[in-house]
Amino acid sequence: MDQDRITELINKSEITSIVNSYFRALDEKNFDAQHFASIFTPQAKVTRPNGASLIGPEEISASHEKSFTRFEGSQHFVAGHDISLDGNTANVRANLIAMHMWQGSKTDANKLDNFFIAGGVIHATLMQSDGQWRISQMSNAVLWRAGGFRDMMQTGTVTKEVITAPRDAASEMSWT
Repeated sequence: MDQDRITELINKSEITSIVNSYFRALDEKNFDAQHFASIFTPQAKVTRPNGASLIGPEEISASHEKSFTRFEGSQHFVAGHDISLDGNTANVRANLIAMHMWQGSKTDANKLDNFFIAGGVIHATLMQSDGQWRISQMSNAVLWRAGGFRDMMQTGTVTKEVITAPRDAASEMSWT
């Protein structure tokens, strides 16, 4: 195997690791701004499914911390990282399935009102600087949702809605 191919494989492994570390931080509710600074570039942009954007590690971490208080837990499955490299820039397309357990659900996934699940496609751009890959842009195109939808606009407000909500009503949530 030649050195260029080895370098490409190492870069793709590191890029996959950075993308996965972001979703791990969400699942573990690790919203420390310093941690997010190790994942994102200083001017990184995260675009939510509703089109709203967050800029920079501090804003991204603070917004997620506030939004995720309504969940007892979440689990993000990221797979199929399709990575294209162009020098110090990488573009990633990956599949995402995320499940969120509402506060008060006692992580009981046997009742549809206790959770929602969504599937979509992640698009991200990463930049390499000083040998480190960091996310400079990320968005999530949600393709489907199911489960119990509460008030996704307000953290801490609980209202019962239909089992499947229309795409536009559900798109106000944090990430999925």
